[in-house]
Amino acid sequence: MAKIKNYYAGTNSSVGFYSLYDEALKGLETLYILKGGPGTGKSTFMRKIGLVFMDKGYDLEYLHCSSDNHSIDGIVIPERKLGFVDGTAPHVIEPRYPGVVEKVIDLGMYRNDEYLMQYKNEIIELTDDISKNFENAYKTFAEAKKVHLKREDIYVSSMSFKKADAVLQNLMDTIFSKPFEAEDNPTIRRRFFGAATPKGAVNFIDNITEEYEKRYIIKGRPGSGKSTLMKKVGKHAEQHGLSVEYFHCAFDPKSIDMIIIPQLSVSIVDGTAPHVVDPFREQDEVVDMFALCMDPKIENTFKKEIEELNLEYKNKMTIGTNFLSEAKRLHDKLEEYYKAAMDFDAIDKKREELITTLL
Repeated sequence: MAKIKNYYAGTNSSVGFYSLYDEALKGLETLYILKGGPGTGKSTFMRKIGLVFMDKGYDLEYLHCSSDNHSIDGIVIPERKLGFVDGTAPHVIEPRYPGVVEKVIDLGMYRNDEYLMQYKNEIIELTDDISKNFENAYKTFAEAKKVHLKREDIYVSSMSFKKADAVLQNLMDTIFSKPFEAEDNPTIRRRFFGAATPKGAVNFIDNITEEYEKRYIIKGRPGSGKSTLMKKVGKHAEQHGLSVEYFHCAFDPKSIDMIIIPQLSVSIVDGTAPHVVDPFREQDEVVDMFALCMDPKIENTFKKEIEELNLEYKNKMTIGTNFLSEAKRLHDKLEEYYKAAMDFDAIDKKREELITTLL
């Protein structure tokens, strides 16, 4: 039976829109880049192609859209080294090897631009409003990041790095204790398991990790070294010739929230909010960095400050999410104009032709 994996390749983060599309699409031999404005049916076009390949028993990777919970930005069919991607802003993708690897499909060809001209002013106004809302969201997320760093500073002051090193060593000894062989062509992949979306934080952790035997769930407070621990385990696996999948933090892309070492059937995941993971599988094991490496008295000493910062952080994240949902509301309005201008029958015909060629 065909397996489906769900990822994000881009996210609305504290440093603006952050793209890992190059990473998510690397290694493909054929990539179809879909162009055309909003509402031209790019997501539907890809979904329908995905369903055909799924019926034929192919595994699929869906790249979800971080600005629209019901939309996808890409599909990868790993076995065929084949991909489809929305190449429009904010993740503009242009062909590097036009015609031989990437092929552009411009759905704008099926658009009646004369019809759109009647609504020129409305379309321009909506488009500019959408941009403003995204700018405001990113500005607010950046402010939330500053609050988060203040929380980290408080907790780091109680951290025993010696104890953290011992936890890391212990974990490495366990993970790499079973005999394994270096791979001939180890790969490094980078993606996101979740994103900040108009509906808040969304993640696909359970879907992505379901086929791996062992999950280490890392708990802890801000600054308890969860990301550093994962980076070090990943680096160790790389040095021993193993493939590693890194999942970056959607809010702070410099940070790592999960790694997977497929050959060892191991995943290590940050199980704290906003992507709380609690053990429910037999092989799930919790590693609590707060309990193991921090002085718990810190939470009493700085009780008031921590509570205030937690509240401020939550408020900023809520406001940022509200800007994203407003951008989505406006985008839906904008799409209505474009949908009315599209010849979807011609697009369906184009898609059927393409499927026939590919199969």
